[in-house]
Amino acid sequence: MEDEEAESETSNLVWVNSLLRALWPNATAALVTFAYNDLTPRLQQGLPLPFKSAHFARFSLGDGVPSFGPIDVIRRSGSHICIELEMCYSSAVDILLAAGSHGVSLGVKQIRFHGRLCIEMKPIIDTWPIVGSFLFAFAGQPQLELEFSGIADVPLPGLPGLAKKVQGIVDGSLAHVVLPNCKSVRLTSDERFLSLAACSSKEPIGVLELQVARGINLAGANWRAAGMGPNVRSFTSNPYCIVQVGNVKARTSSVRATTNPDWNDDPFFFLVYHNDQEVLIDVMDDDGGFLQRNFVGLLGRLRITVRELLSRRSRPRRNATACPSSCRFALDTSQVKRGLLHVDDPVNTGVPSELDVIVGWLEMSPMSPKVNIERIGASERRPEGIILLELHHGTGFPEESLTEASTRLVWACSLSEDGERERVGSSCRSSAGRRSEEPNFHLPIPQCLYSAIDQLTARGVEPGEVADIVQIDRVQVEQYLSAKSRFLQDVSARQLETGEDQCVELAWHETLALLVHRPKTAHVHLRLVGEMDYVLGDAGPIRVEDVLTTGSGHLRTVCKLSAASGSLASGREHAGKLSAWMFPTCTAPTTSRSRFKSVRMEVSVRYQALTWRAESG
Repeated sequence: MEDEEAESETSNLVWVNSLLRALWPNATAALVTFAYNDLTPRLQQGLPLPFKSAHFARFSLGDGVPSFGPIDVIRRSGSHICIELEMCYSSAVDILLAAGSHGVSLGVKQIRFHGRLCIEMKPIIDTWPIVGSFLFAFAGQPQLELEFSGIADVPLPGLPGLAKKVQGIVDGSLAHVVLPNCKSVRLTSDERFLSLAACSSKEPIGVLELQVARGINLAGANWRAAGMGPNVRSFTSNPYCIVQVGNVKARTSSVRATTNPDWNDDPFFFLVYHNDQEVLIDVMDDDGGFLQRNFVGLLGRLRITVRELLSRRSRPRRNATACPSSCRFALDTSQVKRGLLHVDDPVNTGVPSELDVIVGWLEMSPMSPKVNIERIGASERRPEGIILLELHHGTGFPEESLTEASTRLVWACSLSEDGERERVGSSCRSSAGRRSEEPNFHLPIPQCLYSAIDQLTARGVEPGEVADIVQIDRVQVEQYLSAKSRFLQDVSARQLETGEDQCVELAWHETLALLVHRPKTAHVHLRLVGEMDYVLGDAGPIRVEDVLTTGSGHLRTVCKLSAASGSLASGREHAGKLSAWMFPTCTAPTTSRSRFKSVRMEVSVRYQALTWRAESG
């Protein structure tokens, strides 16, 4: 499914484990910091009332060391290398989560962990530090098992499910580093390299077409205990499905009063970033409202990777047109509330619940946009391509908008096509922008010395003495001070030109992907969003047709932020909510929209055509 040169190393990896054994104490310290600073607030927010002041009384990960292997090295291009490896960890631990004065505590005595870790290095450059950035992510949700040591002194009923809640919150924290989410570490601040690599995100490898066609022998959530005769074995549900790939979800329609539903919905299309990403299908019962509530909820679950899903497809006949094919899967019904079902229900009698799923795969087309544009519009239901929107950096952001009390600034990106309804995969959000670090003046001086030179100079130390202290030549110090002076002059000139002072630059270097069905009529919309989904301004729209007519399928431009109103909720505006009317001081943004009128954002838009793949990879 990917055109790439792969090299696998499955030989003795003792040296890797030896290296990790030396580094593990430092990694443990970082994990402890994460537990106290990041995980603790999530637990306090998600756990029942007695744990609202929960904290880790003890947090020791024991003596175990993770093991890695086998390792796959994949060269995607001359400036992009990916390392993929299996990560396993099992150790006795000593973790105690306490709730203070309430006397409730929960211990963890064993941790078992397994996941496929992807490490991307991009861009590979010919200057130090050689690698511009590292990107870390797990291909699918890692398997994490926590063995609890028991709950002590529980004063309240209903807390036996506490261990399950803790497990769910920890799994949710891990989801922030599961594709398409990732963690990036930048080693260079050179804007030229970072912009070329869009190093804070991973690009998709293809598009999965998935249509839930039919359910067989599903659980019957609705049944009557009274009555005799044939009606006693009449079990029905109102089934629908929630399909999730990565962090994108889609919902089918509900089929009323049946355990063998046929869904006649259009297929869903999901962007895929790795073969081992998980596809999750939950079959649910639509209870039809409070008066008909039956409390069964889940009817069955299918969890499978993209690789496994495609391998189950039936291969098309020779010379047949490439098309999606149907697969049948048995559902996992272990989490279904069997006690609420009739004793003769298929789930209680061991009859498997099954799901028919129609699966297709679209891969990146080698065809250039100039050639592909002639056939655009041939399909009404399937996407023709992918829009890759690269967010580089912007200027003119008010400095007060970046205070600790304010929500981080993100871009909400969406695609409009002839006024049609929003499709799955046609909207997404960026991560928060980062304040640009000290600029790299491309001098033969380690960049880590910039701050030291600035501090010494601010104290009145002469360049010669500065050179002696930081152990570089005086000429190099003078070159840096001259370059820094020119940079500050340029910043001041730009602030005078825009009429705004106290403005800062923010960088994203991130790629957002959107599915496009009708490129000729599609427009890309960008909205800058602040706290409480408050829209601070619009940038664009950008016509996809302008990208196609460039010939290279690549358009780089600078967008000016224009005035906007309202807020975002599920991708739609809804100004004037009741809460905003009743509590205007609580919902009003801390920074005026007018302070963002000088924002200029540099973006690139690329179009990538899609083509059908006849057989699974």
